[in-house]
Amino acid sequence: MKTAIIGLAITMLSAATLLAQPGFDEAKTLWDKRGDKASLQSAIEAYAKTYQDKPTYELAERLSYAYYFLADAFEQGDQKAKDYHTGYEWGIKALCFDPGFKQRFVDQKKGMGDAVKGVPKEFEGGIFWTATCIGKWGKMQGIFKVLSTSKQARKMVEYLYALDKTYYYGGPARWLGAYYAIAPGIAGGDMEKAAQYYGEALTIAPQYFATKVLMAENYYAKLKDRVNYDKMLDDVINGPAFAIPVVEIEQRVEQAKALRLKAERID
Repeated sequence: MKTAIIGLAITMLSAATLLAQPGFDEAKTLWDKRGDKASLQSAIEAYAKTYQDKPTYELAERLSYAYYFLADAFEQGDQKAKDYHTGYEWGIKALCFDPGFKQRFVDQKKGMGDAVKGVPKEFEGGIFWTATCIGKWGKMQGIFKVLSTSKQARKMVEYLYALDKTYYYGGPARWLGAYYAIAPGIAGGDMEKAAQYYGEALTIAPQYFATKVLMAENYYAKLKDRVNYDKMLDDVINGPAFAIPVVEIEQRVEQAKALRLKAERID
């Protein structure tokens, strides 16, 4: 109980810090309604406008996530891929607020996965959303077309995993689970590793829906395991989206994905 209270206090403090940043107050109402595409786009415009006048790490990180959510929740085809890539670009801008990353990535021309080593924990959001956006983009392009980029993204998440594997509801473990499930063996795919990382993400945040949706989509579907495929999706469809209030909107997006996937054949 004490740990939970401390965690809640930290979350509230972080939220208060964000709201004290220029741009967040102005966009709060719009962001709180991000389940509506027009409201989300208006929030993105507000964040970007403030960033032009007063660039901050916090705004760049939020824009990285916002473009990820825009692509993930609302877009299809080329526009989806474009928004994922824009989210990646904002993530890189966020990470460049760390002088060490900027020197290694911009000046020394190192890959992002090599450049991220040594970046402090306070930049974990930038690390996660950069890798998540480029990972989603890479999946749409085909892993063999972006193999070098995918490997650099994996290095980035492995660093974050060592730094804080609980970030964003087990995000690093979930990302690695998806990577090893999606990649073919010749590109490093490993279903045993996928199961290990997915299981860890579920242990960290059992009520976070995206882990189960991804497991159904790229792990159980690949194994042609309809029983567990349906079980994962049913858990999401019938689960309480409000169980994690701060991401209830995102949870409802995952429920919509689960409904679509439930109707698909995997054999």
